[in-house]
Amino acid sequence: MFSLKTAVLASLTYVGLAVAQANSPYCDAFSNICYQGYYDATYDITIGLILPPLTTGTTPNYTEFLGEIIAPVSYGWTGLSIGGTMAESLLFTVWPYNGQVMFGPRWTSGYVQPLPYAGPVITLLPDSVVNSTHIKASFRCQNCTTWEEGSLGYGDLSAFQLIAYVASDTTPVDDPSSVASNMTEHDIMNFFGMELSEAHTTTTTLYDSYLGPTVAKYGQCGGTSGNFKGPYTCAVGSTCTAIDPPYYYQCV
Repeated sequence: MFSLKTAVLASLTYVGLAVAQANSPYCDAFSNICYQGYYDATYDITIGLILPPLTTGTTPNYTEFLGEIIAPVSYGWTGLSIGGTMAESLLFTVWPYNGQVMFGPRWTSGYVQPLPYAGPVITLLPDSVVNSTHIKASFRCQNCTTWEEGSLGYGDLSAFQLIAYVASDTTPVDDPSSVASNMTEHDIMNFFGMELSEAHTTTTTLYDSYLGPTVAKYGQCGGTSGNFKGPYTCAVGSTCTAIDPPYYYQCV
């Protein structure tokens, strides 16, 4: 069972430690994506996050971010809570299977097994990898700044956010071939404080550059129509959507 201990995380002692364990900038050597994040030297876990620029005036903020989880491949599974708790937070789990990165979003209303969560649109980025020592999930998460009963920064994308991460030291998930597998309770847990105001790119152009070649809003992003050959990635602010499958997909 996945079990972040909300009562502990909410204590003043742990909040104080989270402030001490704060985000700092780093750039991934393989993807060249520059994140705000935290490296836990004790458990050899790296968490990174970068968001598009904050908007101004009445324009709604973008609802996506890029994230990165790096953990020892020996762990049975690793988890991330961007809301800082287990219950009513957007969760992610990752583990290796036959050289593949098994990664997906989850959610739970309480201290029970979190289930796969519909809503977020997840795209694993090309530098996601499993090697002899580590697993890395580098991902784009669209429709991810709000979720059932919660939101990143409590709705303020320039606020302070507690971020928690967990792992099972050695016990694998029940079915590593399925991203929806059940899992045993974690035996590693830690967290850090993220100043979201520091975790935004300066321009949408920079954010889009991290995604590689992109398609502008309303452009074709998939399907067989017109002998389409790509690119398949929508620029920030739009999602590749089936319009007339399998013939036409559009960034909307």
